[in-house]
Amino acid sequence: MPTAAPVCILIGMRLLSCAGLCRGFDSGVVFDDLGFELHRGERVGLVGPNGVGKTTLLRILAGVDPPDRGRVELHAGARIALLEQQPTWVRGRSLIEEARTALAPLVEAQQELVRTAEELASATDPSRRQQLSERYDQLNELLRHHDAYHLDHHVEMVLDGLGFERCDYDRPVETFSGGQLNRLMLARLLLSAPDIMLLDEPNNHLDVAATRWLEDYLAQQTNAMLIVSHDRVFLDRVVTKVFELFRGRLTCYVGNYQAYVRQRRERYEVQLKTWQAQQAYIARQEEYIRRVHYGQLHKQAQSRRAALERLERVERPVAIEGPRMHFVSVRRSGDVVLEADNLAKSYDRPLFSNLSFQLLRGKRLGIVGPNGSGKTTLLRILLRQEPPDRGTVRHGHHVDILYYDQHLQSIAPDTPAIRAVWPDDPDADEQSVRDLLARFGITGDRVYQDFGTMSGGEKSRVALARLVARRANLLVLDEPTNHLDLWARESLEDALADFDGTLIVVSHDRYFLNRVVDLLIVLDGRGEAQVIHG
Repeated sequence: MPTAAPVCILIGMRLLSCAGLCRGFDSGVVFDDLGFELHRGERVGLVGPNGVGKTTLLRILAGVDPPDRGRVELHAGARIALLEQQPTWVRGRSLIEEARTALAPLVEAQQELVRTAEELASATDPSRRQQLSERYDQLNELLRHHDAYHLDHHVEMVLDGLGFERCDYDRPVETFSGGQLNRLMLARLLLSAPDIMLLDEPNNHLDVAATRWLEDYLAQQTNAMLIVSHDRVFLDRVVTKVFELFRGRLTCYVGNYQAYVRQRRERYEVQLKTWQAQQAYIARQEEYIRRVHYGQLHKQAQSRRAALERLERVERPVAIEGPRMHFVSVRRSGDVVLEADNLAKSYDRPLFSNLSFQLLRGKRLGIVGPNGSGKTTLLRILLRQEPPDRGTVRHGHHVDILYYDQHLQSIAPDTPAIRAVWPDDPDADEQSVRDLLARFGITGDRVYQDFGTMSGGEKSRVALARLVARRANLLVLDEPTNHLDLWARESLEDALADFDGTLIVVSHDRYFLNRVVDLLIVLDGRGEAQVIHG
């Protein structure tokens, strides 16, 4: 355990700096000449459209990948850790044993503290006693700072907070699902308490309750953090600063996500007015030069031309925009689109019972609950793809249903995007389908790309465009924002707000739910379901 670690307790000290970072791939330069610092206690959100290099930057900072140019410097003794996206574990270990491995350095420090105390008690040489006393104080401060005298309690608190049950503690790690293993990797990182945390979508596999716990936990830490997240509520509650990565540049904004949105809009408006004023000035000067170029004021025209050539041109600002999503008008359904009466379903335990509700035309129903509470099962029952144990589901008149699967398996991998969204309309032509895909951000030759070779965000947008092409008046969406960046999420929210059909959506995105739904079914994971209007 490094003896210098306690020095990092000082709030606000610089832990990391980088300068001149450049990274490119075959497709071109991702970013160039990036530089910034991270200080202790800073919780920084890293935002930007999909594909701008956020994960690439995190991997360079962690030392996983080298930059093409530039340098990354850590403060002496500072530890940095990147949240692993590919889980690693030792087969045969239990959940709690694997979680405890993150605390191995503190366990070693505890053992060294005991040995140092025993040696100090028997030492007679003054200089040796002084040396042992200093080491004992260092170890004691290190353990106190990390609350290492309550390690088992800390492990249990983190595992419980991230949604693990006590009955899971002794299960072999290899028996857990991929999502659970990702949560274990997050638990290991939190327990290891590095001075700098690099968190790439840390709440991807968390339900709402675990996400709230994580928000509270991170907000109480004094580590430095750089967090990539598309969860706007999470960013609002956790970060104290925002780095925006766009077009190869990094811009800093102070405050949480809402403060970033406000400052970015204000900066854009100021920059746009500055650019417009300069363009107007240039146009006036050029018009003057054209008018007097051959007249008596020829010298003045030359002087103004020289001044224009020396003028430092203001670059036109570019706003980050999401795709211009839009849903077309759909056939009018009956007033009652769907009616559920006394639904109940169990597997190894009850998921819900006595669930009754009516969904009227034009309403937006959200379904929320912990992981494993039965949200997708309820969707399948409402779609009549799976029978309930008890109760009935009735669909209204002229209801056309289309289902958006969160795993995006409804489109064959070898289907070109343009074929995936081609409508069942004999009058459809290629240009109209290309126009539809363009509204969802799929343009150029990408319309001919096979669905299976696309990025997650591109697949999501193709699947959403397919909903438009099929003109269904009841959309059933299972986690539709999973692969969308912040701007695409806002575009989808705006499009759904204007949709004149009916909507059922399962989502963990609280910001999305707040903007879109007006009726909620809350599954508590213990067999109870509650219907909430508003």
